[in-house]
Amino acid sequence: MTILDGQGGAAAGCEHHGARMLASIDEAHVEPGSVVGAATRVLAAADTIRPFCWYETAPRTEPGQLSHAENRARNA
Repeated sequence: MTILDGQGGAAAGCEHHGARMLASIDEAHVEPGSVVGAATRVLAAADTIRPFCWYETAPRTEPGQLSHAENRARNA
């Protein structure tokens, strides 16, 4: 699958890294590739991954620092 950013940039990658990129890049979206279902799995995984998840010691208090799923739970 390929991750596209809001500026027209593209990066092909595996599901693991694609989900991390999708969670961290504003206005990004995923395009399917040759593996059936990969884009759907990437979307599902990215929903629960915090942006820039490799920053393990960063404070996570603002909506932009939380996953989409965490923000939905806070607003419910």
